[in-house]
Order: sequence, then C-alpha cells, then structure tokens
Amino acid sequence: MGNHSKTIRDSIHGNIKIGGVFLDLLGAPEIQRLHNVKQLGLAHLVFPGAHHTRLEHSLGAYNMALKASEMLNLDESESELVTCAALLHDIGHGPFSHTLESILRDSLDVNHVDLTERLLFGEYEIFDSREKEFISSPSVHEILSKNNINQRYVADIIKGKMLEYPYLSQLLDSAIDVDQLDYLIRDAYYTGVAYGMIDIERFIQTLVINDDRLAIARKGVGVVENILMARTLMYSSVYFHKTVRIAELMLSKSIEMIPNAKPLDFFKMTDAELVNDLKNEGPFQNEIVTYLKYRVLFKQAYLLTHSNLDEQKNEIVKSLEDAGSRKEKEREIEDALNIPPGHIIIDVPYRELHQSEPRIDQTDITIIDGNEQKSLDEFTPVAGAVRSRVIPDWVVMVVTDEKHRGVVSKKAEKMLFS
Repeated sequence: MGNHSKTIRDSIHGNIKIGGVFLDLLGAPEIQRLHNVKQLGLAHLVFPGAHHTRLEHSLGAYNMALKASEMLNLDESESELVTCAALLHDIGHGPFSHTLESILRDSLDVNHVDLTERLLFGEYEIFDSREKEFISSPSVHEILSKNNINQRYVADIIKGKMLEYPYLSQLLDSAIDVDQLDYLIRDAYYTGVAYGMIDIERFIQTLVINDDRLAIARKGVGVVENILMARTLMYSSVYFHKTVRIAELMLSKSIEMIPNAKPLDFFKMTDAELVNDLKNEGPFQNEIVTYLKYRVLFKQAYLLTHSNLDEQKNEIVKSLEDAGSRKEKEREIEDALNIPPGHIIIDVPYRELHQSEPRIDQTDITIIDGNEQKSLDEFTPVAGAVRSRVIPDWVVMVVTDEKHRGVVSKKAEKMLFS
C-alpha cells in the first residue's frame, strides 16, 4: 500500500486506514464529488438523520472488501482489484443517488454502473466546462492507468461479471456482498431504524472460497439469515417508504417536464447543483423544488395492492411499466380532471425496483458443511420467505397535490382500468 497513508474516522467502522493508490483514488474528482451526493436521496424528509453520503458508503465498502480479502488470504493483486472496485463502485451515481436513475434508464438505456464503467475507462467525465480549469487532480482513469491496474477487471468486478476470478465479483455483487452489508448497516444507523444490526465480523470470518466461488461456512448460516431479513425490512420500511417514494417521484417529475432535457448533463451534478438548476428551469420545476425544500409533498390519492390485483388489472399494470404509456395516462387524467400538467404521477414500482437492485430477492448462497456443498434452503426457511416477500406492497400508486386529492381518489381506478 506504500508508506504514505491516512486514517479516516468512520461512524460505522471506526478507523479506516487508506494509503498508496487508494489514497490517490480518494483524492480523485470522481470520488470527491460523492461528498455532495446523499446516499439515500430524499429519505431525510422522513428520517431526518439520513444525510450521509455516497463517499461514506464507498469508504465503508472499501474497508469491508479489504477485511474480506485478508480473511480469504487473497494475493496482493486480487486484493488490490476488489478493493479498488469497492471504493469506486458508485462514482457513476447522479444527484440524490438512485432517485433519478429511472430517467437515465428510460431515456438512454444506461444506469449508474454503466456510467461508472465509462469513468473508469476515461470515456466520460464529471466536470462541466466551467470547472475543468480549476481541477488539477488526476482522474480515476489516469490513476488506475498510472498504477497498471486493469480497468477491465475492476469494471467487471463492479458489474458482477468477473469470469476469471468469480469470487472477486461475488465479494462486491452477489446475494450477500460487502456493498449491501455496508449500506444496510449504515442506512439503518442514520435512519435510526433497528433492522441493520448485523455481525459483520462473524460474517467475514465465515467466508470461504470453494471451486473458485464464494461460499459461507455452515457456522455462518445464522448471520446470513440476519442479513437477508435486514435487507427485506430495510426495503419495505425505508427504501420504499411511501412518503420517501412520493418525494422521489416529485423530483423525477420535475426533470421529466423539462423540454429536451439532457440526462447526462444533470447526472454530473451534485444534489445542491441540481436543485439550484431546477429552480431556474421553469415555473413547474421551481414549484416542485420549493415543495421539497419545505416538505410540502404530494399525497397518495389511489393505491392498488397485490391482494387486489386481478388478471385484467395486471395486464394494464404491465403496460404502465413503460414510461411512455405511463406519461400518456398521466396526461389523460390531468386533461379529464382539469389538473395542471405534472400534478398527476403514476407509480408502478416493481420493475424499477428490480432494475435498480436486482439482488433484492436473491438467496443463492452456497453453504459448505464439512466436505459437502449445499444450498441455503437446506438449512433455513428464511431464504424461501425472502423470495416470497413482495416489496413494495403496492403495484400502482397515484399521487397528486392536496387540492386535487379528493377528485383523483374518486376517479383514478376507473380511469386507470376501465
């Protein structure tokens, strides 16, 4: 790691020592920008302590990857690759983290992982034209190249596609990985909920490599159960809390309503820059960011749960997962009820949730019991319960501002499904 190092005090992991190439990477603009991107987007409007950032999480994931590397006795080059990947895995995130990712996906068919890959290869940069002259720090791409670190391997680990060393990918992207572990513990801590109490040390101590794949020793089944339950509860109670979701939908709508918006331009921004930019985009955008500033949020006017979903409604719900169809239906309701443009938002969350976090119901964890290789299902019913749990508990939600809530509540179901 080199002689020069720094110790950073982290609220979750305590002292994190970082040096050598990792210290250089920490100073790169792509990483430093994450100081100004909230980890949980707009969740602070419901959980006031949730002001932690993507940089904190990146450092936490790096620290856990380093500990796991040591426990697994990875060689120096493997450890360097997976810890680089852990530190850099979120540099492609836009303002407010996952909040706006659906816009990027719908308009350009890319996500933050794709942008991370572009940054690693120097194909994309996070500066705007007014900033570049002031920043002399080398980019992530330049640092990796200077230190002969294989960007292709780092990108593949982040994407979960490292075929040559699959266990490295699994450390960062699998049913249970250091990325999820850090964000579950960190997000629980800052939101104040009790679901993220996970014995990290115990988990790391039970990691093994079996046939080039990551696995868990039999004695680790209990902590794996704990992690899976924590993930399920955090998604249902925090990440897809209805009020948090409504705030996120409002911010997304304010960007959707910008004529000829360029998603890659706003994705380079920090949280504060985006809010400031939106204020000057037009009356609707100014209205929405003012509502968010003072926590004047749209309200749920209609909700369809899974238990009330029949075959006919399910076909319509599927059609509304398409962004174009959903926007058309929103305009149809606005026109019919004389509601201003942008004040009807239809949320069909299932597809978006699984695109942003495909690991949410994964339980394909190998357990090593003596000399035998078994599945997690052979030891606990928790795995099956997690897969059967439906998150969130609504399939369609219609939100609007308070003054239109009454009429939308009466008319929404008929207008959606007739």
